[in-house]
Amino acid sequence: MLGMGKVKKYAFINAKLRARKSKILKDDVFDNMAKAKSLPEAIRLLHNTHFQKIEEVYVRTGDLKLAELELYKKEISLYYEIEKHISGDVLEFVRGLTRKYEVENLKAALRLWFDRTIRKRNIAAYTPYLYREKIHYDLHVDQIINVENIESIAVILEKTPYAKIIKENSSSAENLFSIELALDKYFYQQLYEKAIKLSKADFAIVKRIIGIEVDVENISWFIRSRDFYKMTLDQCVSNIIPYGYYIDRKMLEQVSDSETPVELVKDFIRRKFPFLPPLLITQNLNTQQSKLLLLGRFFDQIIIHGVRKIKVGNPFTIGILMAYFVLKKNEISKVMTILNAKCYDIDETRIKSVI
Repeated sequence: MLGMGKVKKYAFINAKLRARKSKILKDDVFDNMAKAKSLPEAIRLLHNTHFQKIEEVYVRTGDLKLAELELYKKEISLYYEIEKHISGDVLEFVRGLTRKYEVENLKAALRLWFDRTIRKRNIAAYTPYLYREKIHYDLHVDQIINVENIESIAVILEKTPYAKIIKENSSSAENLFSIELALDKYFYQQLYEKAIKLSKADFAIVKRIIGIEVDVENISWFIRSRDFYKMTLDQCVSNIIPYGYYIDRKMLEQVSDSETPVELVKDFIRRKFPFLPPLLITQNLNTQQSKLLLLGRFFDQIIIHGVRKIKVGNPFTIGILMAYFVLKKNEISKVMTILNAKCYDIDETRIKSVI
């Protein structure tokens, strides 16, 4: 018999999220956006939806990147909204999830600092698109991008857990590789530590979803380590983030030996998950970056497949929260993918193959 504690914990949020999920954009909206003849036409299709703010920003500024920043804010607000209705270990876990946006925002600031100080580039055109609001800690991103050395960044971040990471990896400031990797490891470590405090049923759900996200990160980091930084297998493996779900050392050894590592992983996914959309499975792309992005879409589809199972399962678990977050992130990702594709005049068929 289902414990009354779980019913009490999730009954209210379950009802609230079911109502919100009913408002997620339907496939025909995305189809019409993909068919649109221009970017402005695609954006107009967001009128009278919960994405209308995107239309307003674009009409006012003509700047798609500012519209994208608005989407980023919208995605973060999802977590803040849910935090109002949960408590205890579940609240701490959701706060752990939100930390992802803080880590990504710090990485964005570090890259701009790197471009300005190491590459000697003018970053003025990119600074308006930084997220400047506080998530958990005040990152002082404008200070970060304007200091002259990595040690000063550690001082700026001294009241955050990121200062220690910067100090321990300051010798890699010439390429930021170790710093970014350490930040990703920190995010998943703190998230996993919060996840194991959940109930057994809740932990089983989030372990799989977190694990698949880690798999995506690990494949990307592994290929970067091997192809761009020419590291040995042992060095590449040492960079791997723990908590992955499908990708293990054996798979990484095969990837390391392969001249076509992304295709090898694609083949593994194709065989293990035949339910993936045929267009996604057979899509052929030329650049390594585009192939990595496609792998990300593979794993997104795997997570969404799992979420659909959650939706018809026990409604009184953290699954309802995870399903909502995944579906909303997927919705936002589709909107932004289509708008960027329209900006670059990419055809409808190709757009539909990656959303």
